[in-house]
Amino acid sequence: MQLFPKSLWGRTALILVLTVVLTQLATTAVMHIFYIEPLRDRSLINRVKHIDAVASALALLPPAQQADFIKSFHSDQHVKILPVIPGVDPGIPPEPGSRIGQLEALIHTELSKNIRVLVSRDPEASEVWILLPAQNTSYWYVVKRLRLDSAFPINLAIMLLIGILVSVFIAFWGVRRINRPLVALTNAAHSIALGETPAPIAETVGAKEIHDLSVGFNLMQKALRDFEFNRVIMLAGVSHDLRTPLSRLRLALEMSVSETDPHLSAMVQDLEEIDVIINQFLDFARDNPSQRLSLGNLNDVARVVCERFAVRGCDVTPEMDLTIPDILINERALERVITNLVENALHYGKTPITIRTHAFSDHVRLSVLDCGAGIPPHEVLRLVQPFTRLEPSRSGHPGAGLGLAIVDRVAKLHRGVLKLLPRQGGGLEARLELPLKKSN
Repeated sequence: MQLFPKSLWGRTALILVLTVVLTQLATTAVMHIFYIEPLRDRSLINRVKHIDAVASALALLPPAQQADFIKSFHSDQHVKILPVIPGVDPGIPPEPGSRIGQLEALIHTELSKNIRVLVSRDPEASEVWILLPAQNTSYWYVVKRLRLDSAFPINLAIMLLIGILVSVFIAFWGVRRINRPLVALTNAAHSIALGETPAPIAETVGAKEIHDLSVGFNLMQKALRDFEFNRVIMLAGVSHDLRTPLSRLRLALEMSVSETDPHLSAMVQDLEEIDVIINQFLDFARDNPSQRLSLGNLNDVARVVCERFAVRGCDVTPEMDLTIPDILINERALERVITNLVENALHYGKTPITIRTHAFSDHVRLSVLDCGAGIPPHEVLRLVQPFTRLEPSRSGHPGAGLGLAIVDRVAKLHRGVLKLLPRQGGGLEARLELPLKKSN
């Protein structure tokens, strides 16, 4: 379990919370040392002086006036003065080191060591009994314990806790509000990584640094859009400029060279390979297919591709899971994907080739399986990069090494994933997994 959060929001909030808590605790410690403790000490000193005054008054007053003094004392001071009953102790000695023990030590130091201090045996009574000597008899000076022994300040602790909770809430709210533009930037960056075009980030919210970051991000996004647009225009122009002379060249070859010429077939094949490469360039530079998503069924797309290869006489077998639900897809883009995977299986693998679909709880799967030599596991990540091919396949087959890159790109634009897995017994499984719901 990691206690230190990974996110900037969590780290900032943790630092603020720790700062608030430590500040409150430091404030409490300062108040306790420089205010509460001196106040308690002063309270004990004042109580000892009061006890000394009462004891002196009782010692000086004649018995006839002591009763009136005690009666008036009860009503004014909220302290009881009771006569001592011989042989009866109303309490027990206080614990050394307690506030009552400190009071007893102070009385013995300032007044007399013969003065007894007792604590009530009954916890509910919570009284302190202090023996006061008089002329003819002795009296108990009885006071509530809380007036002498200040307990833990519950009210102060509650106020401190409320202050900490309010401060923590404000800290979390403030950090969340500050980090909201960063969350938007993160989501936009993930969208760009998936090939999408997110809306521009609002530049009027957040701190100056976040505002500058948003402006820079929007400028970068615009530059990427311009670059993508220029790339599409360039490739489309190259396609248009190349296909026309290629068509004329092929027509001229067929008209000028005899059909029995052994070189005619090779030259026509070269022209067809150039045409295949141009088609791959155009597929790789197509617009974002996720902008044209609609409900469709993966089985329908797979059947269309199977029918096309069946017309060509290719050994491609469909195995469809009829329980597959409709999902948001771009049918045209997925047709190109499945076609590329089958073409790769025909060129680099061995027949029979199977197109298999299957439904799961959170995604659907389409697999193209062949019986060829497969792909070494350490080459999988490299082969999905543009213009990359296995060394043995660099000659003998048309293409520019964009087939798997196109498949991987379309899979990401559908929030899916492409996996190239070895088959048990030999062969390759090109697996395309698409989520049932498009995550926002």
